[in-house]
Amino acid sequence: MNEDVFDIVIAGGSFVGLTLAIALSQAAQGDVRIAVVDALPREKQLGGDFDGRSAAISASARQMLRVLGVWDAVAADAQAVASIEITDTQLETPVRTALLRFNSMVRDDLAAAYILENVRFRRALFAAAEAAPGVTLIMPASVSSFVVNEANVSATLSNGRALRAKLLVAADGQKSALRTLAGIKAMRWETSRMGIVTSVGHEAPHEGRAVQHFLPSGPFAMLPLTGNRTSLVWTERADETARLLKLDLDSLATEIENRFGRHLGALTVLSKPAAYPLSMTLAREFMKPRFALAGDAAHGLHWIAGQGLNHGLKDVAALSEVIFDAMRLGLDIGDVTVLRRYEQWRRFDSVTSALAAAAINTIFLDGGAPLRMLRSFGLGLVNRIDPLKQFFVQEAAGLTGATPKLLRGEAL
Repeated sequence: MNEDVFDIVIAGGSFVGLTLAIALSQAAQGDVRIAVVDALPREKQLGGDFDGRSAAISASARQMLRVLGVWDAVAADAQAVASIEITDTQLETPVRTALLRFNSMVRDDLAAAYILENVRFRRALFAAAEAAPGVTLIMPASVSSFVVNEANVSATLSNGRALRAKLLVAADGQKSALRTLAGIKAMRWETSRMGIVTSVGHEAPHEGRAVQHFLPSGPFAMLPLTGNRTSLVWTERADETARLLKLDLDSLATEIENRFGRHLGALTVLSKPAAYPLSMTLAREFMKPRFALAGDAAHGLHWIAGQGLNHGLKDVAALSEVIFDAMRLGLDIGDVTVLRRYEQWRRFDSVTSALAAAAINTIFLDGGAPLRMLRSFGLGLVNRIDPLKQFFVQEAAGLTGATPKLLRGEAL
């Protein structure tokens, strides 16, 4: 079978896969051949208007996107999170007092996080990837099988096309088929909860404030969008989720107001709600010879942490730096010694984040009065310790620890 030859094949053409292709193309100044393969047609990925789904982009990820030339295309659509409030109340509580408040500005011109509509982000990434020298988008198609030998990896696509490369990167999501084909086992935590996403318009401006209500059913997050709009992400039991999704938009607005409050005036539901099962996945390994996992394929984190996409973009920054360093030194980019550096760089952070998210989820889903009092005491204590709050802001911004160059705003 005739094989099309590339240096790198990336399976998965969403946020992580496209950003990785852009980063490597820029670092190598186009002197690299990259194939990005995705099962969804390009038109379907780019079509449609805002569907209610948004991403929280950390300050470090913003710095990387600026270096890659992507941020300028979305800056006008990205809402800086100026402050964060956390409450812990019953659903029927009429007034929800903020137990913890953060000023989330890292500096005057940089917020710890920015809320950006998925559709805007995806369109900007596609435009940058299509303009990147050496990048070929193959859509719709998926990698149905691959074989690794000493010098290359040969991949067969669902459309019958055959590709050969030095390295195959699987960025194909939490239920990664390639992870299974590679023989990498994953730990998976299922929950009985669903995550509902939608967006609302309101009369008064939100002033960049994000609010997280910890309710008995789970967190209810209010994330500011540009204009008088807010993106909502909240957790419910499966039966309650089914009931909510059947409501007309006016009735749904009433349900949302019970959780959202009335501080921003009357609410209007702007997008049809959608629901997704909540779970976590953590791969036992992040690499094999000529094979690496990235994004949700490596670590599908419970969204309560608000860091799922940012961890995927951290993978991009680390993996692109490891690959480019190897290329500059004339090393084999698919060799295990090269890829192990990436695994060591990213796996500890992913494991600790997964454990922290699981612990927070467990603690806050207990609605009993004794634990609620203990939580309130703990949040109130943190609220009085400014250095500790500043550390949490820096951590959320992705500016702590051994940070790859791109996340520091430096070109490779």
